[in-house]
Amino acid sequence: MRPELIVASKEFRDYLASKRFLLLFGLLALLSIIGAVSGIAEYNSDLETYNSNLQQAAASVGGMRFFVDMPSILQIFSSYGSYIATFGMLLALSMGFDMISREKEEGTLKILLTHPVFRDQVINGKIIGAVAMMVIVLLSTFLAIVAIMLFFGIVPAGDDIVRLGAFFGAVVLFLTAYLAIAVMASTISKNSSMAMLIAIAIVLVGMVIPNISETVADTVLGPAPEMTVISAGNTTTVGGVTQSQFIAFDASNRTQGGPPMQINQEYTDYYNKRNQITGLLNILSPSQDFTAISEVINGRLSSVGSIGAGGERGMFQRISGQTVSVWQSLSSVWMNFLALIVMIVVGFGVSYARFVRVDVR
Repeated sequence: MRPELIVASKEFRDYLASKRFLLLFGLLALLSIIGAVSGIAEYNSDLETYNSNLQQAAASVGGMRFFVDMPSILQIFSSYGSYIATFGMLLALSMGFDMISREKEEGTLKILLTHPVFRDQVINGKIIGAVAMMVIVLLSTFLAIVAIMLFFGIVPAGDDIVRLGAFFGAVVLFLTAYLAIAVMASTISKNSSMAMLIAIAIVLVGMVIPNISETVADTVLGPAPEMTVISAGNTTTVGGVTQSQFIAFDASNRTQGGPPMQINQEYTDYYNKRNQITGLLNILSPSQDFTAISEVINGRLSSVGSIGAGGERGMFQRISGQTVSVWQSLSSVWMNFLALIVMIVVGFGVSYARFVRVDVR
């Protein structure tokens, strides 16, 4: 057996013997099951509402079918995604923050390196073992949710299966990114306490970025210009109306046979630049990348959320009857996927470069 696989199997067994790992895994599994049951109940409730509204759609919404879209089974995974973003992140951090630093403290790293094994094989084996364990954890919780769905007679098919596969891939990349951050902190630190502090600091920075990105964009661009709505030759100035609200107005106008509305170019350019700045900053946050991917895939959207004039975050809503393919959804968040991959490469790359040169005396 290759040395990397021997080290990986040892790492695998260490996780199975870790009370901390088993506790977090059990908590994540329990919350996943609870989230699945509550999601199924919400799905069935929405399905009943859909069937009821479908019979009254023409009279109740005047031909606009936006409010009677058939609910998607993907919404069952919404709670799962939120639990992954919190407890899954903690699990990934706990798996990596003492991977190397603990070995240094206990002196086992020095003993390990006395065996006929190269340093790169040691770090590669540890990473392989950690990633393999994490994928198994995620796959088990994911399949448990699917099993619960099948038990209640909810069967995914076609586009839903592809979206579920893409969502699972996003979950794996998201947690692997945090695992890479934790392993990097463990490699560059002298002890586990310092590694934990460094990992937490990096995580906090990633969480703060989305909260300051809009402020940074507003500071760079200055005050927003006034919005002017042009419809059927009439020009109206609308103050305090967000882009997301305008999109709803425009959709309503078109479904009722009216001409499409237009807004002044200055206003459009301002918010296009604002969205670009906030998007570039937010992409540095693993949590924000995962949130964007989840919203687009599970919400069957063709684009991520936009920022309104008042700072509100609204979705580019689609009119009922318009189908957004999974490839359209994925094409709008490929940068978020790429950002997670880059974080993984950088985190493990720094860990590798540091470990092969570390002094273990």
